[in-house]
Amino acid sequence: MPKKLPDTFLPPGRRQSLYEEIDYKEYWNDPGQTRQDRLERHIISSLLPVSGHRIIDLGCGYGRLAPCYLDRFRQVVLFDGSISLLRQADEALRGRALLVAGDIGHLPFRRASFDHVLIIRVLQHVHDLPQAFGELRRITSREGQLLFSYHNKRNVHRIFHWLISRRIANPFSLESKEVSATLLSHHPALILKLIREAGFTAPSYRGAVVLNSLATITEKFNGRRPAGARWAAFTGRFKLAPWLIGRASAEGGEALQPGDSVEDLFQCPACWGTLIRMVQAFECSACHRGFPIRDGIVDFRI
Repeated sequence: MPKKLPDTFLPPGRRQSLYEEIDYKEYWNDPGQTRQDRLERHIISSLLPVSGHRIIDLGCGYGRLAPCYLDRFRQVVLFDGSISLLRQADEALRGRALLVAGDIGHLPFRRASFDHVLIIRVLQHVHDLPQAFGELRRITSREGQLLFSYHNKRNVHRIFHWLISRRIANPFSLESKEVSATLLSHHPALILKLIREAGFTAPSYRGAVVLNSLATITEKFNGRRPAGARWAAFTGRFKLAPWLIGRASAEGGEALQPGDSVEDLFQCPACWGTLIRMVQAFECSACHRGFPIRDGIVDFRI
């Protein structure tokens, strides 16, 4: 029987399997989340280009966001720490993307492998943000785009409650704060500092917030646009929403790596050594680690 959403962080060595055997699709199919899901997919679709060369969806889960990009890019990689979620994605995509399991702190790709990197609803689980942003920058090509989201510590709801009671963490302090089980909230100023240090431009934002009290009314007048889309630019610009979706560009760096197959871009995530393709695995020529291929999923978890 599938488990519910995780209720505690795993130890550092096991965090990539946080969502193993979790029924994440059930979470998004819940009536309370369907509006948020529709809004996020609308924002992401509007921020991605009509066409591109190679995209990776880090923390892809069961492929929730695949309709936003699947038909726009020549090469598509879905990446997650959970084998069970990748199997669900495979059932839905039927061979239209390469499926890779691994850890975002040790990505098994060469420099400048992607012109678009997508990482949505993942950073709220990440403690080592400098390492994560460093890896994201490493795999992004010159002038490539990073699309990311995080839980905003300085959102208007938390500011209001802090001003009234002072019983919650100060939303204006820069350090990240665990606000609920497995949910780290990050301050926009901290994200700006880290993303600039990693080598990206300052991000522009859209706010992803649905006010259910207004959603029913706005949907009656314009049902084709999801609730929250009308004020996404405003809540993003002033960083008021609890969830922010940002877009930034890589500054400098290398041009996009050529490759007729994404497999040409693999490297050992443990030592960065060259990989040798076996029948049902990849083997590192330097450290001799083996990375199996099972059910079409390349397993680079270390």
